[in-house]
Amino acid sequence: MYTYKFTDEQSDKIKKQSNLFDEFKNVDKKYSFDNSDITLDRMEYEAPSSEEVKQSAVDSLGSYLDSGKKNIENEYESKVADINNLQSANKENLISQKNDLKETYQELKQNASEDSIKRGLARSSIIVNVLEAFDNKMLDDYANLDKEYTKKFQELEEEKSLLESQKQSALNSFDISYATKLNDKIEEINKEIEEKEKEVLEYNNQIAEKEAEYKLDQQKRNQELLEYIGKYGSTALNRVKENEKYNLALSYFMSLDKDEALAELLNNDQYKVELGNFYSTLEKTLRNRN
Repeated sequence: MYTYKFTDEQSDKIKKQSNLFDEFKNVDKKYSFDNSDITLDRMEYEAPSSEEVKQSAVDSLGSYLDSGKKNIENEYESKVADINNLQSANKENLISQKNDLKETYQELKQNASEDSIKRGLARSSIIVNVLEAFDNKMLDDYANLDKEYTKKFQELEEEKSLLESQKQSALNSFDISYATKLNDKIEEINKEIEEKEKEVLEYNNQIAEKEAEYKLDQQKRNQELLEYIGKYGSTALNRVKENEKYNLALSYFMSLDKDEALAELLNNDQYKVELGNFYSTLEKTLRNRN
């Protein structure tokens, strides 16, 4: 299928012709009564509720809240773990010391028994008392070890209680800090909302002013037309309108070749409608061109 393509010169001519008819429309509008309404787009903004503002502030501080409390908990757990490890080490040390004592006293008792045998005292009350003394001394040493272990264990338990108290104090202080930050964030968001509402109000007021100005200009133009018609008549108004269109058309046609200009004028009846009595004036002017 063949597709016709306009040359650059033809395209430029079509564009100029289209602009001329648009200018004709503007002239018609200029000299016509206008009672149309103009409604410009307004800016819309729905401010979030107080609950939504608070939730937004809470969400923005979520990582701060989580990391802050987690750091406090982790620090406490680390210190408690160190104490628990120390208690476990003390317990293992107690068992090891008791085993060492047991081996030591068993060796002492063995030596004493062997010595008593050599001296012929294996069944005497002396060796019995010696062995019993070793057992009692071992039990005393066990008791001292247990006492020392219990003392250290209790001291470490008290340290854990102190850490728990310190942790709770740190959490309470953090809660106060968080509450302050939350209030500051809510105030910040509310300020942003206030500024946005102010922006929307100012913009919409400007729109209302422009609509009012348009209406006043419209009424002024209508009043001027009424006064002109009342003074000179509608025929005179039409002549002013046609004369303005004539000047626009003359400027356009004078940019064309004489024959081309006449051909376009004579072959388009729309010019007769637009120019009225000035149509023949334009035709004569174009024919008399050199």
